[in-house]
Formats: sequence, structure tokens, C-alpha cells
Amino acid sequence: MPDHPETLAKFCTVTAAHEILSSQSLRWSAPNLFDDPFEPNHQTLLNFDPHIMLDAVLRTSIGMIFSPDEPRGNSPLATVIRRWRDEDRFANPEEAEEVLRELMGRMVDQRQVEIDDLMADWRRFTRHLRICCFSAKPDNLACWQRYGANHRGLAIRFNVNEIAGDNAPRQIEYKNLRPEITSLKEQLNVVLHNERTYPQEFFLDKFLNKSSITNHEQEWRCFYHTTEASSSRETDEELWFDDRKFEPSAITAIYLGTRMAAADKKSFIDLIKEDYPHCKIFQASTLVGKYEIEFQRFIAQ
Repeated sequence: MPDHPETLAKFCTVTAAHEILSSQSLRWSAPNLFDDPFEPNHQTLLNFDPHIMLDAVLRTSIGMIFSPDEPRGNSPLATVIRRWRDEDRFANPEEAEEVLRELMGRMVDQRQVEIDDLMADWRRFTRHLRICCFSAKPDNLACWQRYGANHRGLAIRFNVNEIAGDNAPRQIEYKNLRPEITSLKEQLNVVLHNERTYPQEFFLDKFLNKSSITNHEQEWRCFYHTTEASSSRETDEELWFDDRKFEPSAITAIYLGTRMAAADKKSFIDLIKEDYPHCKIFQASTLVGKYEIEFQRFIAQ
């Protein structure tokens, strides 16, 4: 069994829904086009710079020298520090910092070259990444309010396999901490303990986390990565999107919002009958005494 729903809902304004249904295409956008200041993109920076990293390396190294416990591990630095401890090489932390600053500075400079390469890889990755967002179910009140024009829009239910192809949708995890491209702690472990790390392998995971305050949206995302599409060669970052065609059979049902205007409702029903005759149409309505909605099947007259 797949580890994702067979169908997912796309909540839309009236204008966006007309565009999707008329063109039979969905917009897949680079991360920078998302209306969310917390979404990582090609301009996202690290939470540290070489000066911060050098200070952290110095503090940690000096702490290892004067700690009551002997440093663990077989890294070259740990081996040298154990020898310094045996020899009582430094009388106090100030003396150690004076000697170590130049040595650690060279180590940090060498590491910074690799970090610069990492960030170049990140910028390429995010420039060519395309994302399309959905929600798990069409009765999601938060999505109706935020993405469905406060119940004046509609929700389109798509067959996941026809939309995503071989790239299975991924579920968003809701957390209190924002993801980092790489952390200071991760880079300290490379410098101090000679650990190897490959943040590039986890770039996509950075787009699977959102704030816990939005967990009621139950978001799923579909991804693909392109270097062939014309949008990937655009210098204008506002054009980093692709409108990908889908077959009419990809849509299984359409849900009209509780507050949709009568004229809009008629327009959509006519369009659906013409271009999506197989598609079920539902009308949303509020439940008496509850903060819930229900759907009634629309029966053509």
C-alpha cells in the first residue's frame, strides 16, 4: 500500500480555479514564489559566518584542553589536545587562545571553502526545484479560509498518481524550529572531530517542515527537479515556475465553497459539465451547531 492518500485536495480562489480548469494545468513553483517568509529559498542564509564559527571552535577547543575529562575520539585535533593536556602545554585559557587563534583560523578558512561550495549547490537546487501543494482532505476549514478565499472559492480533488507520477507526494511535518541548510554544530563537528557530513543529501527535507501553528492545514507536497524547463534558465526569479498539463481524468471531484457567489457557481458548473463530465460536483454547507462543513452531491437538472 502507498504511504500517501490516493487523492489530495487543491484549494483555490475563483480566479485560480478558472485558470486551472480552463488550461488543464497546475502551477509548480520554485520556493521563492511561496507567500511565506519562513519558506527556505535560494536567498536563505546560514545562521553563522566564519567569525562566529571561529569563536565557537576556539571556545570548544579551549574547553577540551581545560576540561576535567579527557577528550574522546581519534580525530587529529583530539589527539593533539590529549598531548597538550599531558604536557600541561598551556597555563590558562588566555594563553591557549593566543596560540590557537591562528591555527584554528586556518582550519576554519579551509572549511569555509567547502561551505561556500555547499551554498552554491543549495542555490542551484532551490532554483530548479518545483513544488505543488495540496491538503489531505477537502473539508479542511483552515485551508478553506486561507486558500479558498474564505469559503468563496473551491477545492479540486486530484488523483495523486496522475499528478505526481513517479514522485510520490510527501507529507509536511510541523515543528517549532526552522530547518537549517547546515548548522553551526554540524560544521563544528567537521572541524573539531573530523566528522564527514553531506547536507546536500537532505536539501529536499528542508521543504518538508513548517511551523507547528499551521499543522491544521495537513499539507502534502509534490516535487520535481528540472534543469531542462525554460523557467530554469530565466534570470528573473519571478518566472521560476512551470504550468504542467494534466489529463481531465486526474480530477475526481470538485467542491464548491459555502459562500461562493451564484454567478461563479453557475460558471463552474457549466465548465465542469463541458470539460470534466466524469467529475463529481459537491456543494459545501455549514453544519448547525458545529464548526464543521458537509458536502452534498450536486445533481444536474
